[in-house]
Amino acid sequence: MRKVLMVDDDREFLEASEAVLAAQNYKVILAQSVSEAEKLIKEQKPDMIFLDVMMESPDDGIVFAHKLKKENIGIPVVMLSAIGKVTGYSHKRCDEVLPCDDFLEKPVNPKSLINKAKKFLG
Repeated sequence: MRKVLMVDDDREFLEASEAVLAAQNYKVILAQSVSEAEKLIKEQKPDMIFLDVMMESPDDGIVFAHKLKKENIGIPVVMLSAIGKVTGYSHKRCDEVLPCDDFLEKPVNPKSLINKAKKFLG
């Protein structure tokens, strides 16, 4: 069973995402902080990561994504963000500023979440 790590400070979003992905036969691991995610990556070795851009600090997800890229962990990272709703600015792509493999704008609909998991994990 493929493992998906969901990293977000919103507990309700984590639990809803877990239900959606578990129904598609993915094992879902939840983290509400970057420090918790770092620990789970080492212990659980997920096959994919969904990572929120803004958590405890507005740039936590971006900083963590840069760290993961620098460490070359070889795990696909899909960034999640509602920053467009907050600021009116919509990034919607991965690049040097937002080092990721793909991007989902929040609110995330269940079908989009499943499609991204299938894209990277089958």
